[in-house]
Amino acid sequence: MTATLVLEAHLRGRTLVVRPVGELIPETYERLRDGLVKYAAEEPAAIVVDLAGMRAAIASLLTVFPTVRDRISDWPGVALVLAAARPPLRALLEVSAAPRFVPTYPSVSEALDGLNAAPARRRCQTELPCDLASARLARQLVGKACHEWGVPGMVPAAEVVASELTDNMVSHARSAGWLRLELRSDLLTIAVADADPRPPLLRVPGLRAAGGRGLVLVDKLSRRWGTASRSPQGKVVWAVLTVAARMRSRANPGRAHPASAPSAARCS
Repeated sequence: MTATLVLEAHLRGRTLVVRPVGELIPETYERLRDGLVKYAAEEPAAIVVDLAGMRAAIASLLTVFPTVRDRISDWPGVALVLAAARPPLRALLEVSAAPRFVPTYPSVSEALDGLNAAPARRRCQTELPCDLASARLARQLVGKACHEWGVPGMVPAAEVVASELTDNMVSHARSAGWLRLELRSDLLTIAVADADPRPPLLRVPGLRAAGGRGLVLVDKLSRRWGTASRSPQGKVVWAVLTVAARMRSRANPGRAHPASAPSAARCS
């Protein structure tokens, strides 16, 4: 009989609890991996994997969880935790590498409590028209958010990245889209969505080239950047910048920036 593994999911607030039911074997590894990545693309606040209904006998297959965590941690930036493994699986987890990379809790309720105790994320998002003026709007939102979030030292690099990604939306995708900024712990994510599914190409321009350096700058200033498909069409180009301690302000982290952000920006 062929082993099966199905994924059951339900929301607890904004956190998605995913319960794999069945056996994790080489034939079901991809189903679990791809299913969790697909759930993350829906952008819940976090994913708790309830392991109470899953069986496994091969410790190396449990690397599926660090693999998924690595794939979704930068974009869409969804936290992944494990919970409620029963004794046979719990013993296998303890000899695997998974708990070194993915937080593990005795129960789903304790996992939810742990996620709720984590520092709150800050997020701003605004719509951008297909217009050359959108780069200026992007820089304004970056300046306002970084000052209000207490990381004013991030403004120069973040403005460049946001401006270049926005220029790519206008000049290459030739579509309207949106800009999102998100601060979580020591990471600042800048993402721009557009309606063109084609991924951007990183080209190193010649010495005499007048342009084409946008993604080269993004690549240089970010710790990682990439592209994700967007439903129902288009893509998101994202970049993650490291927030060093010296980039933070010691006082008045909520102080408003003198430049006004786009009036339609939604911040939390």
